Amino acid sequence: MVQTAAIGSGSVLPIVPGGLGTSTQSFLNCAQGSFTLNGATPVTVANANVTANSNILITLQTVGGTVGVFPHIATITPGTGFTVLGTASDTSVYNYLIIG
Repeated sequence: MVQTAAIGSGSVLPIVPGGLGTSTQSFLNCAQGSFTLNGATPVTVANANVTANSNILITLQTVGGTVGVFPHIATITPGTGFTVLGTASDTSVYNYLIIG
């Protein structure tokens, strides 16, 4: 039997002991949200669930401005959040998922 963990909005991740090269604990500590780039400066995303070992996945939700290079994580501050760098003129909305 495969166990699952709800991560909000009806989404579910499988809990696979020792699977995918990570621990079960990583699958249980998930958080999600969204942010909007401002087309000019790094954007700070506040989320106390982030740790020094978190994996943060970013996906495009709504196009705004000119989408260029996919945004990337610039800094992570454990227990506080992270900053994201995008391309000039990109004012798109992005979703994020924090694992671990």
